[in-house]
Amino acid sequence: MNLSLKSRDIAKTAVIAALYVALVWALTPISFGVIQVRVSNALIGIVPLVGMPGVLGITLGVLIGNIPSPLGPIDLLSAIPTFISLLLLMKLKDRSVLLGLFVYSVILSAWVGMLLSYTFGAPFLITFIYLLVGIGFATGILGYLVYRTLKSLVELK
Repeated sequence: MNLSLKSRDIAKTAVIAALYVALVWALTPISFGVIQVRVSNALIGIVPLVGMPGVLGITLGVLIGNIPSPLGPIDLLSAIPTFISLLLLMKLKDRSVLLGLFVYSVILSAWVGMLLSYTFGAPFLITFIYLLVGIGFATGILGYLVYRTLKSLVELK
């Protein structure tokens, strides 16, 4: 995995981060909480296609997007498991993009479930299951549709 970034990669990173933040903030009522469908997670489907700019863009988007989180500043730490999960997605992309998206969904559901349990006393297992449904839908289904659509457009080119 090449970690160096060129001007074009920096621009891609910025655009992806801006799109992610715009979607989170525009859809704030469904982007936070025990029952959430963070539609911006559909953008994770572009990560296997664009590589590190996608990883960094989504991570930066999560960091900025979580500023108004009801969990408070602790939710800014969510950028860390996001970054790690996206690196795992990059490692798994040749084997199965869908598997990588699922792994991302499980890790983030566990992380956010832990934060909600810690902050609000929500029962972890129930919270995890609700989150997995919402994150799994946004990332696994919508994200995979984004991936397949963009991949087919690139192949047509």
